[in-house]
Amino acid sequence: MNGVNNKNNMKKIIYTIALLLITFVPLSSQAASVYLESSRTNVSVGDTVVITVRTNSDGAILNTIDGEIAFKSSKGGSLNVTEFSLANSSFGLWPRTPSLSPDKNTISFIGGVPGGYSIEGATLFKIVVEARKEGTVTISPRNLSIFANDGKGTKVPVTTKNVVINISAKKSNTPVSNDWLEVVSGDTTPPEKFIVVLGQDPSMFDGRKFAYFSSIDNQSGIDHYEVSENGTTAVRSGSTYVLHDQSDKVKLTVTALDKAGNKTIAVYPVGKLGSSYDMIVKIASVIVLIAVVLFGYKKLTK
Repeated sequence: MNGVNNKNNMKKIIYTIALLLITFVPLSSQAASVYLESSRTNVSVGDTVVITVRTNSDGAILNTIDGEIAFKSSKGGSLNVTEFSLANSSFGLWPRTPSLSPDKNTISFIGGVPGGYSIEGATLFKIVVEARKEGTVTISPRNLSIFANDGKGTKVPVTTKNVVINISAKKSNTPVSNDWLEVVSGDTTPPEKFIVVLGQDPSMFDGRKFAYFSSIDNQSGIDHYEVSENGTTAVRSGSTYVLHDQSDKVKLTVTALDKAGNKTIAVYPVGKLGSSYDMIVKIASVIVLIAVVLFGYKKLTK
């Protein structure tokens, strides 16, 4: 029963955050495009390449993209998705982070920018793929819904552009090429500093207190978080964590790890705030996180 409740909670969070994103201050809208770029389009079996999903606002003010990336093989070609990365993404909120379908042919996602954006060539996320079999694989954006930042959730017209990966046989004595390994091995910078916020609502997680946190890593991207309650052994987590200790005296240590293993730690409760700038950043972050996780949820479920 708890598993079903958790799944329902996650679904509600996904759609409430999406709703919150499309109800910010009204601005203009026109159109948009989503396209794919690859670090290489001609590869050999065993090679790894990085596919970047990008968007052009084309003069529009947009704030939410909901869609899929589909893989279609021909001539026996096969690619295996090995990683996702949000490094350098222009999208700060992810109601649904990039997720691979059970058949491994489709990636679904929902990303947003509070207040909207108007950027050409903005990065949504990156897909790391390994070439498995000779042939051709076409990777295409599809089922896209892009919303204008006009206060009404208006959908705007979308154009798309795919990318085709040609896979050839690996020649003898030719080393495997891994574009993603080059990115990760060059990442020595830890994730950005972040804060931990606690929330509680009767309609979420059976009314239990939860923690929310989100860091950014612009080199290899955030891999996962680890959470320790009251000094206990840390457990792996996403950006939302339901507390086992529901008392007011809970102490949390949250570690953000990027794909290269670099770490940044945040604690709750925080100690004395530092500079005025730090205080402003922390207060602003609390307002945004609470608005996303609580206010948006209540608005949808009224």
